[in-house]
Amino acid sequence: VFQKRLLKNRVFPSIVPTKQSYENLTVPLCRKRFTKEEKKKMQMDELVCQLNEKFSSKSVIFGCWKDSELPTAFIANKFCRGAVTLYGGHVLSYEPEGEKDLLWISKESLFQSPKGIRGGIPVCWPWFGGNPQPGHGIARIQFWDMVSATEEADGSTTIVMKLHVTDPHDLTITLHANFGAKLTVSTETVNNSDEPYVLTGALHTYFNIGEICETFVEGLGGAKAENRTWKKGFTCEGTFGFDAEHDYVYSSTSNVIINDKKMGRRILVEKSGSGTTVVWNPWIDKSKAMPDFGDEEYHTMLCVEAANCYDNFIRLEKGQFHKLSQTISLL
Repeated sequence: VFQKRLLKNRVFPSIVPTKQSYENLTVPLCRKRFTKEEKKKMQMDELVCQLNEKFSSKSVIFGCWKDSELPTAFIANKFCRGAVTLYGGHVLSYEPEGEKDLLWISKESLFQSPKGIRGGIPVCWPWFGGNPQPGHGIARIQFWDMVSATEEADGSTTIVMKLHVTDPHDLTITLHANFGAKLTVSTETVNNSDEPYVLTGALHTYFNIGEICETFVEGLGGAKAENRTWKKGFTCEGTFGFDAEHDYVYSSTSNVIINDKKMGRRILVEKSGSGTTVVWNPWIDKSKAMPDFGDEEYHTMLCVEAANCYDNFIRLEKGQFHKLSQTISLL
């Protein structure tokens, strides 16, 4: 029943690989020469099979995201439907029951390594911004390890993934994504090295909205703000809308409300462990300049990011950890 529900909504291919998939091959594997692409697909099918054997449940099943080869956990419970892929520890979808998806993904996004996914909730880590390269860090273009999938007592579902890196520093990041009446995504970073590390990063959430010209952001009044491009600072006066490119960093720990007039909904964005909120919409010219972003797609997306960047960095000493969290829900 669960698989049919997912298939009805077309969130992953119609065939979920199993061990029987290989037993039914008409040509013995040892006699057939496979192309590089065929071998890669078989390896991914085998990984999905293993994930299902170890972690699937009545609310979680593994497949590949749409037509990609990205292994993905698909969640369906009494509260919502959702998806998170092991590529980047990246939440791709969150649909509260009876509602449209709160997350946005570009139709032009390339769902293949080593490209980042344009949309959903990219994990920018362990640095934020374009310097050094790759932009917004390495976590979003790495395959993470699956740790657990848990059905909580309240009926929500929690997915846990982990990534360990040694370059540029010995660090471990663990992601918890709880899909329920609200979506809560958190990352916990541990410094495994004897040397301190200056950590920046963000949960770079792309929100699905009806029309950017009819959308307003509330909750940042009084925050010191700066344009990321030309570095001009000012104090945010209160609720604001959009009529041009918006790429601003707000020094704020406050919650934010996205007031989407076109869709008639208000999205609450709560956070913790974050000293910065980044608000971004590329508008016309930048949309046309990005190959993985449709020319007119700026109309239906808005990024509100829980971040630690620029002056609001986190210094981690040996063995110390930091937790960054963002929760989104409808009011």
